[in-house]
Amino acid sequence: MAEAHVISALKLKRADLSGHIKDLERRIIRQRANLASLDATIRLFSPETNPDAIPPKRRYRQTGYFKQHELPRLVMDALRLATGPLEASDIAAAVMRAKELPIDDARLREIVVERVLNALRPLCKRGEVVKTGVSRDARWAIVQELL
Repeated sequence: MAEAHVISALKLKRADLSGHIKDLERRIIRQRANLASLDATIRLFSPETNPDAIPPKRRYRQTGYFKQHELPRLVMDALRLATGPLEASDIAAAVMRAKELPIDDARLREIVVERVLNALRPLCKRGEVVKTGVSRDARWAIVQELL
């Protein structure tokens, strides 16, 4: 038979989660009302515009690991110190060492690798770094003119 304190803790956790869900549902209802009001305003000023055809903008979540614009700078620092092109996982390891994050945490390392890849793509588009290879086996290096 389960211990009373375990059941009590589980009940508290369930109450917390259900309260959080209720709050989120209220927020969704409020945001849908705001969206309907905005759609009506768009139709008022531009009747030929279909508001449903406007694609939603992707929301980015901030993490507590990196400040704004810090990750691209750390990525560039890692590439500057490298003797040759690096894979995203190697860059992530260098970034984690620079931030004194636990490198042996596989879940965190995977998150940092994804964020490093997201930081590398715009750097590549701007011509600051060059990518050789495809997918996760790709290697990244700083464009020689920047050195």
